[in-house]
Amino acid sequence: MELRSLEIRNLFAKSLKGDYEGVLHKKSLPCLSVVQPLCGSYEVSLSDHDPILIEEGAAFVAPSGASQRILHRNGRDDVMEAHWVFMSVTVNELYSLEEVFELPVKIPVFHAARLKEILEGVRSAPTVCSRYEAAYRLVDFLISLSVPLPVPGDPVILRLRRYVEEHYRTSVTQEELAKVAACSVPNIYRIFSKNFGLSPRNYVNNVRLEKAAILLETSALSVTEVAQGVGFEDAVYFSRLFKEKYGISPKNYRTAK
Repeated sequence: MELRSLEIRNLFAKSLKGDYEGVLHKKSLPCLSVVQPLCGSYEVSLSDHDPILIEEGAAFVAPSGASQRILHRNGRDDVMEAHWVFMSVTVNELYSLEEVFELPVKIPVFHAARLKEILEGVRSAPTVCSRYEAAYRLVDFLISLSVPLPVPGDPVILRLRRYVEEHYRTSVTQEELAKVAACSVPNIYRIFSKNFGLSPRNYVNNVRLEKAAILLETSALSVTEVAQGVGFEDAVYFSRLFKEKYGISPKNYRTAK
């Protein structure tokens, strides 16, 4: 597949340093994660696979939607230090990076210096432009370690996904979705049920909840502001749906990270 364009969204970088011995995090993020321990190590299990050790300087890559079980282990002086980048990458305006490439689960320690420099470039960049420049270098680095996958998906399904991705903040009607798919309204229900296992409305809400998880992870917006920012008018309804999906309230989801 020819790469014609790459677009990065939801870019966020952060670090931690302190006594994290034995701290266990369980989460699932709707974006790609690249995490490198600088002092100490991680024991990581992705999507219920066997745990792997991520030693100091190595890194793990978690695709969007993967369940993550992360156990922290201190290093020197009983301290753990790490940094990470979260981002969503769209290829050729339709595909996620994870659909086009089989990304490495673990980046070996012999890439430690280069990866550290790139991640610090994203995290500490003085301007938006230099921040995204470093993020694109990170994507290029990941691609160099990846294996291309067969071109995925039905173009109609990809157009529907893209439309929802671009319009989830507003009211997305079944008539609009049927127009995108060039089909009747009854058929749009069958298309969504067959390909997503959800009704059109539930699919749109699921996308909104995933975007809300990113905002809770990366911003200081209130729960009400997050709900409104992703297209929910009723914060109580949003909180109920969020808890059904993630098993935890929006407020607790934020404080648990």
